[in-house]
Amino acid sequence: MRRVREFPEAYGPRRLEGQRSDGRRIIAWERTYRFLTPLFGGGVEPRRADPVSVVRATEVRGQLRFWWRAVRGWQAGGSLERLWALEAALFGNAGEGGASPLQVEVRDAKVGERLSGEALLRKYAKTPHGQGLKYLIALAILGGETIDFLDGVEFTLQLRFPERVVLGEEELLIEEEIAAALWAWETFGGLGARTRRGFGAFRPEVEKKPRGEGEKVPQGEEIRQRLVRYSREGGWPEGVPHLTPKSLLGVFPLSWREVAEAYRSFRQMRRGGQERNRPGRSFWPEPDEVRRLTRRHAPRHAPQHPVRKFPRGQFGLPIIFHFKDEGDPSDSTLKPAEGDRLASPLLIRPLGERATLVAVLEGPRVPPGGVVLEAAGKTHRVRVDLTPEEANGIKPLSGETDPIRAFLKYLREQGGER
Repeated sequence: MRRVREFPEAYGPRRLEGQRSDGRRIIAWERTYRFLTPLFGGGVEPRRADPVSVVRATEVRGQLRFWWRAVRGWQAGGSLERLWALEAALFGNAGEGGASPLQVEVRDAKVGERLSGEALLRKYAKTPHGQGLKYLIALAILGGETIDFLDGVEFTLQLRFPERVVLGEEELLIEEEIAAALWAWETFGGLGARTRRGFGAFRPEVEKKPRGEGEKVPQGEEIRQRLVRYSREGGWPEGVPHLTPKSLLGVFPLSWREVAEAYRSFRQMRRGGQERNRPGRSFWPEPDEVRRLTRRHAPRHAPQHPVRKFPRGQFGLPIIFHFKDEGDPSDSTLKPAEGDRLASPLLIRPLGERATLVAVLEGPRVPPGGVVLEAAGKTHRVRVDLTPEEANGIKPLSGETDPIRAFLKYLREQGGER
């Protein structure tokens, strides 16, 4: 592995290098971040902000571990055992008592404002494209729970690690490994919950630009070149979510709220209603298939859709189907047959005020045990994959069997690409 100084001077972590008692060089990077979007949760208790540590070093380490695996896991040559060994050498192995050579310190964390979900909706929902943000927040405040969002967060991060570590008879130069993980986290990830929909997104602080010069955000080609440098198409162990040079779907000159609105419109695409404030029936097949499986429907909602599958399950699970009309089914849940959730492969990540990245994590779209619908006290095995013929029968997909690729086409129609 080569050791490469990757970050440009004005955009890179400040280096504070030293030396260990055994003579090995210690590399220290320091960087300050500010959040672009509200931080959702992020504490020890799920979905809640930490009352003491706004940004926790343990969470940062976990994020770096995940994104290292997502861009550098190809080095395992398809072997899960080799992947775990490499990962443990860099980030530690708590199960076997192996300490990580990477030291993570979070300092000077600040919060601009602490908001409940309802307060966040009041703050943003009436802004342009606020309905898209409202859609993204909806699951967070489902059930009336008190959920913390933190707005205007800033923090300073310091990473310290030795120049090399030992793995068996190998010596690993790890600076490029940490650089790859840090870059992937800064570009595709975030902190807290629902980061794959843009919450908890941040950017590193850089030197102030001359008056009149726009903000510096990564462009699509720049990100693709980094993926070419750090990642590969092959070598990934089966089932490991990862990024390849083909994973970046685009960087769009749209705000996070505009992309969120496009996402909401795509996932809820329906016919025009015949009455005011009553939208028409969905173009997607799932509502009618729930009605068929439960044998319940409102008088005006007899199942009509020709496709009998649940393609929106490819956006992540679980999905709760809520019907409002009398006679329609009660709430029904689409979920993995084994376990509770399947994380969405779609990444919507703001990079700046009018720059939003859309990417896909490569990996299985269907959980190992398949997908089930829990409805009316019964469990039904269902499918989320589509044939080309079925995709032609779903208007939002326009013949595309992959709903995420179909969303990309829809988004390109909204605002071009950088």
